[in-house]
Amino acid sequence: MKTCCLAVLHEEAERLRCWLIENDLLRTDLIIQRDNQLVYFPVAEEVSFGNALLMEKEFKLKKRQLKWQELLADILPNNTSLSSFDIIGDIAIIRVPPKLSEYQQPIAEAILATHHNINVVCNDFGIKDDFRVRQLKIIGGECRTETIHVEYGVSIELDISQVYFSPRLAAERKRIADQLLPGETLIDMFAGVAPFSLVISALAHPLHTTAIELNPVAARYARRNVQRNGFYECITVIEGDAGQVVPRLEPVDHVIMNLPHSADKYFIHAIQQGRIIHYYDILPETHVSNRLDWLCQQATLIGKHAVIREWRKIGAYSPSKIKIAVDISIQ
Repeated sequence: MKTCCLAVLHEEAERLRCWLIENDLLRTDLIIQRDNQLVYFPVAEEVSFGNALLMEKEFKLKKRQLKWQELLADILPNNTSLSSFDIIGDIAIIRVPPKLSEYQQPIAEAILATHHNINVVCNDFGIKDDFRVRQLKIIGGECRTETIHVEYGVSIELDISQVYFSPRLAAERKRIADQLLPGETLIDMFAGVAPFSLVISALAHPLHTTAIELNPVAARYARRNVQRNGFYECITVIEGDAGQVVPRLEPVDHVIMNLPHSADKYFIHAIQQGRIIHYYDILPETHVSNRLDWLCQQATLIGKHAVIREWRKIGAYSPSKIKIAVDISIQ
């Protein structure tokens, strides 16, 4: 069938694929096409993305496969809908509404039956404590929460019950990697198990990255991942509070601040050490302008000049709040 698609060079394909999935725009009923130069992604509507070409093209339909929701049609109460789920490694993470708690097992069985790459299903009860760790319950498959997640060829080992990790930021990690020049330096202030540091090292080859993490379990996995991927000469993992560690470091080209609920408390440290800041926040969309003004004002307080290079919405956090990414030049 003929439909709308976005075409990109092979080296941009993974970034576009992740972005389309995150925004629920990829036609999963059609087979992605490729030739010697371009990859063609069928899309649900006319959209734009960087230098991607918007066009129409013939696509083949995938063979019909039952969806996991269809297996539950005769089990769940009428007028019941379930959201999609995240996949980290071979673990599916879904939020089962409290009113459907008695159906956790059939929900897990339906996911396992229709996704052969998934071996564990967990129910997510939300984020807890300062380490942003998910409260999880295994509801199907193997009894474990440790896995290996692969992103842009990087292997990331982690325990989803003890550390924070979001697969939805894959395109964001690639976007920042695209901004780095070979030989530049980087501080990853809230590194977790080091996905930003690892992916950027693999794709952009910075001279050195300092990955800082307060959670001792996440710091341990970060060190293990550095070794696993062979980046022990270019990534240093430091366990500690970024507010205390960053002032002791040498100035760098880029600083990543992926701590959206609290990054503002550490912003003053970032602008003292970094030339370009990659800042994340969660707030009502109507407050974005005030936040951008505040960021610039903070630089002025210490005699520096901040320029907002770009800000973008990277997802919805709640009905009233969005998650944003802001790139800021410090002069």
